Parts: sequence; structure tokens; C-alpha cells
Amino acid sequence: MAQPKKERSLHMLTLLMQTNRRYSVTDLAELLEVDRRTVYRYIATFNRAGFVIQTSHRHVRLAQHTQIHRQLSDLLYFNQEEAMTLYNAIDAIETDTQLKAELKNKLASIYGTRTVREKIIRMEKNKVTKQLMEAIEKRHRAVLHNYSSPSSNTQSDRLVEPFSLSDDSKHVWAFEISTGSNKLFKLSRIESVEVLSDVWRYGIRHRKGTTDAFRIISFDGTTLPARIRMNRRARNLLLEEYPLTESDITQTDTDEWTYDGQVSNYVGIGRFVIGLADCINIETPELKQYVNHFAQAFLENL
Repeated sequence: MAQPKKERSLHMLTLLMQTNRRYSVTDLAELLEVDRRTVYRYIATFNRAGFVIQTSHRHVRLAQHTQIHRQLSDLLYFNQEEAMTLYNAIDAIETDTQLKAELKNKLASIYGTRTVREKIIRMEKNKVTKQLMEAIEKRHRAVLHNYSSPSSNTQSDRLVEPFSLSDDSKHVWAFEISTGSNKLFKLSRIESVEVLSDVWRYGIRHRKGTTDAFRIISFDGTTLPARIRMNRRARNLLLEEYPLTESDITQTDTDEWTYDGQVSNYVGIGRFVIGLADCINIETPELKQYVNHFAQAFLENL
């Protein structure tokens, strides 16, 4: 939906004030959803009002180091930290959802709908991380709302005791109350987090597991041997999908490679082997037995 004329002109001023971006007339026309002639009319209007519009290599910008530029910067422009603070302040309003919507719409009018949407998405992700860190620091329980589980293909709320973020800050280790087990939850699958007033009750049972090269977790530290022979196609796919296997891969022939490593269980490597059954030979008896049982059960369910 096109913006009203006054909001479009304000949006254009804001764009021109950004020192880390350069816009051509065509860029501005696309962002404002107007034609190029309208952009030129805005430029002429701004100049008549006392602004100094400069062009360089087909790019348009406001002249900097002028008093009016400094005044507008103080009045209109928010850096990223200020924008996040403002959004968080708006989001903290609980009694009037209509007011919240109007304030967010005004932000979109000034900074552009796409820009605000991208900031909101980043902030929501940061909000999940921030709330989990709060729960960990306070040693409180939390609810992971609408967690999307890839294994069951469902969404559900999870009551947990979060106790550690992963090294890459993309996962959280938590003790799940319903199953009585420690799990690794992916942050991108969490819709929102609710930190509860209830404190941990099972802290003594909190335990981070170890993750093998196939991203399968072992909580007791035990591992199983896994040795397979594979052709070039399987070896390339193995390295692409599971790069941590590289240290356990050796070339044994012109077009043959061997993976010989330790895994948490046979689920991860088993899925890989089954998907490339015509490219792989299994040398570990226990792994071969696991794959045979899996394949038989799959065929019986067809």
C-alpha cells in the first residue's frame, strides 16, 4: 500500500540522511513506490525549502555538516541501539494494543516497512535469547511457547528448566519436566519464551551432553564404533552435510574412502547410510544390524 505524500517525503528525508547507504533516483522511486519524476519533484521541493541536495555518480544525498542536517539528525534518525530501545519500549505497552500498532506503523512510515520488519524480526530473536539468559541467571523455569519439533512434526509448549546456552548461541540446554530428561532446543524453533516465577527443582539432574559429528547427543558419554566404505559421491555428500567427519575420513583406493569414527548412537549415521545405500558398504556389524532392522520396519509399514 502506498504511503501518504507527507509520509513519503519524510521517509525520503530519512533515507537520504543515512550515511552508510547510497541511493539513486531509481532506488528511491522503488522504496517510496512512486515514479522517478515524483522523486525529482521532492528534490526540487527540498531545495526550495533550504535543503542542499547533492548528487554524485547518479546517487542523491543531503549535504552533511550543515545546521539543518544536524537538526534533522537529532530529530528523526535513530541508530540501531536507539531503534531497538524504542521498539522494546513500545512492546512493553500492555494495556493498549491499538496504540502499540499505531506507534509501530509510524516507525514503518519513517524508516520503511521492510526496514522495520527486519529489525522487528531480529529483535524478536534477541528477545528469545535475552529471556532464556534471564531464566538461566535467575535459575527459574520457563515455557517455550509453540516449539516446533522436527521429529514429531508438531508444535507445543514445553515446560523446561533452561541451564545453558550452546557455544554458538543457537541452542539452549534445558531439562524438560514432562519427559524428565535433558534436551537441546533450537532457538529458531521457539516462537516465544515465558520466564516463570518458579525456581528450578531438578538442578542436580541438569547435564549437558556431547554431540557427535552427525549432531546426535550422548548424555552419558558413551559412544559406538562406526566404519563405512563409500564412493566419491557419498564422501562428498558426507563432508557437505557433516563437515566434522573430515578428520575420520581416509582415502583407501582411487575412488574409495573410509569413515572410521565414534558416534553417540546409530541414528544419525544410519539415516545417512540408508539415503545412499547404493554408494556405501557397512563394515561395523552393529551398524549393519541397526540399518537392517530399520529398513525391515520401514518396509513392513509401507
